[in-house]
Amino acid sequence: VAHLICLGFFRLFFHPLAKFPGPRLAALTSWYEFYWNVVKGGKFLWEIERLHRRYGPIVRINPDELHIADPDFYNEVYAPPWKKQDKEGNYVRLGGQAGSALTTVEHDLHRLRASALVPFFSKQAVESMEPLVKSKVNRLCVYFDTCIGAGNVVTFSHAALALTVDVISSYAYGESYGCLERADLGSEFREILVSANEGYAILRHFHWLHAVMHWLHQWGCTTSPYIRWQKRIADQTLSVCALHQKDKLPAGTVFQAILDSNLPVAEKEPWRLNIEAQTLLHAGSETSAKTLEIIIFYLLNDVAKLDRLRAELVTVMPDPTSSVSWNQLQSLPYLSAVIQEGIRLQFGITTRSPRVSHTALRYQNWVVPAGTPVSMLTWFVHTDKSLFPRPLEFDPDRWIRAAQHGTRLDKYLTSFGKGSRRCLGINLAYCQITITLATLIRQFEFQLFESTVEDVTPARDCFIAYPAKGRKGVRLRV
Repeated sequence: VAHLICLGFFRLFFHPLAKFPGPRLAALTSWYEFYWNVVKGGKFLWEIERLHRRYGPIVRINPDELHIADPDFYNEVYAPPWKKQDKEGNYVRLGGQAGSALTTVEHDLHRLRASALVPFFSKQAVESMEPLVKSKVNRLCVYFDTCIGAGNVVTFSHAALALTVDVISSYAYGESYGCLERADLGSEFREILVSANEGYAILRHFHWLHAVMHWLHQWGCTTSPYIRWQKRIADQTLSVCALHQKDKLPAGTVFQAILDSNLPVAEKEPWRLNIEAQTLLHAGSETSAKTLEIIIFYLLNDVAKLDRLRAELVTVMPDPTSSVSWNQLQSLPYLSAVIQEGIRLQFGITTRSPRVSHTALRYQNWVVPAGTPVSMLTWFVHTDKSLFPRPLEFDPDRWIRAAQHGTRLDKYLTSFGKGSRRCLGINLAYCQITITLATLIRQFEFQLFESTVEDVTPARDCFIAYPAKGRKGVRLRV
């Protein structure tokens, strides 16, 4: 008891962050965050929003972390490579270990690990993989063809996730998971991702639970789909390493690039490649699928926007089955605006990803001590009314109007992050979304089925934004 009293007294009056505004309860204990994220079910994001309305643009949201809501300061917190910044260790333990490039804490180690991946995710490299993306999109079209006139109700997010999982697994291993080949579109993998995302808040507060789950699985006391999936990836990774040793690993895959890179031998160990694979599949699949779901809903919900996009697509795809390159599609202004608006409303990762600067940060009249975790959520950038009037409205024309006035709105598009830790998969995401959207809109007539805007409106922070509990997602008929 004496220890807790002394700790509370220190945090309130002598802690380096004691002078920063915020509720005293948040300064005293992380249970404040636990209540909003776990007990209230992913609501801490909106509590932070309320705190900013009360305390201003900089708020102490837990004993050790500050949050800033100022779009023009984003590039200072998520800084370019020449400014050394680490990630905060407590936020990178989603899978129990910080072994992937995305989850690496230290700045220099991240640069080393990312160096093997950057060339493989460059725009030129992704363009060379267009045939892979198109083959998976064509397989998705085959699935939708079977639904025409059958009265089937399709949950679009299931179909979109099957597509992105198959693309990324092929890109990583040279072998697809085959979700698009299954009648249920790989429902088990979908359930794994959702359960992992919904459990993220608990694991962030209780890291040891992940180890317990693994021990229980080894003893046969649990059949957790998530642990089984991790075991499957571990087995695949060992198989990849064995094929590489025999010079039988397919060329042009992510893991072939890593294993043939100049990384130290320790960075090519199976345990680390296993974590890298989990991260690629987890982080790279659902965000793109959610973006497609959001765009499809808003287009089907507004026939004028849908007709306008389809008319533009006809100019480069006179035949519905025309094969058009990603580069050609990128030249279409309305298609590009629709995609930018969909990415904005998907928000990327809605869970905080704090940066720890090696030097003090200056914000307005505040000096943030070196070593302090500081976060800025994309939500606050993408819903800033001075940048995006009526921020929760789907308005592709805002991008066209901004371009006509010489304003670069993309400067404030932070779904993929910024700076040295920006998402490596940004080009692959744009390629998948662009080709998929153009193909589906040109080839099919969809109708919404019992879906409303609530099915795409963020109501819970579960690593990414989810709608309210119980919503069934965007459903449609072909």
